[in-house]
Amino acid sequence: MYSDQMSSAEAQAALATIEKAESETIASLRPPLWLITMISLLCGIFTFSFAVTEGENHWALGAWLSGIAVVLLVLFWMYSARLLGVRAPVLPPSGSGKIFLALQALFYAFVLFVGRGATLWGRPETRLEGAFPIADLPLAPYIAAVIVSLSVAYLTYKYPTNEWVQQDASK
Repeated sequence: MYSDQMSSAEAQAALATIEKAESETIASLRPPLWLITMISLLCGIFTFSFAVTEGENHWALGAWLSGIAVVLLVLFWMYSARLLGVRAPVLPPSGSGKIFLALQALFYAFVLFVGRGATLWGRPETRLEGAFPIADLPLAPYIAAVIVSLSVAYLTYKYPTNEWVQQDASK
């Protein structure tokens, strides 16, 4: 007699297969390590440059160039994924992925503006003199750049699609 009902063992096996396929798909969407390194370093350079920018000095150029380079590298990654037959979405399709992406954006904005504010308030005497050597900077832009760079590298490696997935315990 044929039954349309699945047993709980069959259902668990089907869920395990789906989760394995999902984690393999996400691993295939992960950019190579050299690209993750480049993007995270450029995000750190952008953060540092933004934090120490004063008017129209050379750090503003560094912020612009690093921001443009990050956009170009992400577009390169999406194009190379498309050449491999994988369409990398710009925004995550699920609501939880969009919330995760929004929380990341809020975190980066917070670190960026706290680093900038701490830099501006950190050394008012050098601003009055007009000299702004890099050795006289407070630690805030360096710390903000390291935080952003490491978090971009970690999140890009662990969550390339900005989706929360269960990691396989055997890895």
